Amino acid sequence: MGNDVLLVGNTGHSGDPGKGDGACIARTSRFQQALLNADFSIDVCTPGSERSGISHIRQRISENNFRCIVSISPHPAESAVLSGTSLPHWIDMNGMHPAEINLTSDKPGLPRLEMLRILALENLLLRRGDRFSAPSSRQTHAILGELFLLGRLDYRSRYNVPVHPIPHCAMPATLSETDRTPGSPFNIISTGAFNSWFDPETLFKGIEYAMMKSSEIFFTATGGLLPYAAEKYESFLKLVSASRFRDRFSLMGWVTEEELQKIQHSASAAVYTDVSGGETILGARTRAVDWINRGIPVVCTSGAEISEDIHRYGMGIVIPQNDWQALGEAFLLLASDNDFCAGIRKAQAAWRERAGDINTVFKPLIEWCAEPTALETVPLGKPTVSTVSSFSYRTAVFREIARKTNFFLASSFVLKSMLIRGRSGKSLKADQ
Repeated sequence: MGNDVLLVGNTGHSGDPGKGDGACIARTSRFQQALLNADFSIDVCTPGSERSGISHIRQRISENNFRCIVSISPHPAESAVLSGTSLPHWIDMNGMHPAEINLTSDKPGLPRLEMLRILALENLLLRRGDRFSAPSSRQTHAILGELFLLGRLDYRSRYNVPVHPIPHCAMPATLSETDRTPGSPFNIISTGAFNSWFDPETLFKGIEYAMMKSSEIFFTATGGLLPYAAEKYESFLKLVSASRFRDRFSLMGWVTEEELQKIQHSASAAVYTDVSGGETILGARTRAVDWINRGIPVVCTSGAEISEDIHRYGMGIVIPQNDWQALGEAFLLLASDNDFCAGIRKAQAAWRERAGDINTVFKPLIEWCAEPTALETVPLGKPTVSTVSSFSYRTAVFREIARKTNFFLASSFVLKSMLIRGRSGKSLKADQ
């Protein structure tokens, strides 16, 4: 008997968190574990780039008797769709990609080519998938609106909405140390990238405020810089290097899994701070659940959906956005009250067993994979941006470059993209 499900994502063997693959790796591992827990036979595929990835998926499909395909966006899912498979297809929209691009690529006076590229990808996925999921309920509402706009929903979906929230769930992990004696270091950690949604200034000011009030406060950051959001990490580095408490900051960059485990094991608290905007409203914060899995009290800003869960279930402290003094006071409270920290860890344990349980969270996926069904395949609406490399897409690129620069540069760019397949989605700067 062949495999039941082809899971297309990123297993981490060829991915690089420092290049932005971390979210896809984390999401893939959760989907894989949930399917295995439900006794599905699965084949996990990490497609390469462009044509090689598409060929890889086609070969897997030809060699196996799959009943359906499950793919993680953005690029693994794109390769799965471009493979031309007719199998029922569940697509996990792992983040609101246009909102993410909006934080990084929309610069005054420059063509919005990254946005055109991601809109083409988003349209492609939404026009082909048969079921969809997202890591936040808010994003599922946005996806539902997009499906209505594209005309994907017919009478069969009147009482069966084909979009499901699958939030980041609990995964097996070693709990951090819980015993801390008075006077010992209170270790605050931040793990993962300083992404485009990160607020480095509020984070720094809150930590420095706490350090000023208590000599027990120390901070360690792993991960950090991403190519498309380098200014976030660099601005934090500048603030730290100018601080009189800089010796109590440890910025380790990207570390091995073994080193990360050690840092998390000795953590007293973990923190993220984010900016306001569309990505924060719709997005998820995977790292927060990783901390909760390890029993680390979380301090975070409001805005993202996970912050509401942290507040509702008592799994940490949520403070207003941009309020660095409230952030610092939250650290000081945790550092001074062991009983309060113990209560948070107890609440986290309860969440892991109930609301955050992987089998509960993934129930919609498991039910669909058991009896996969298709959506209407002929949309009534047109995509806002057509498939990459199509004539319509190149026309949109030409118009955007000509509008922001001039006719000759636009013509040159489009001609290059026709000669070198796949470069039409890169930035104008990269092709000059």
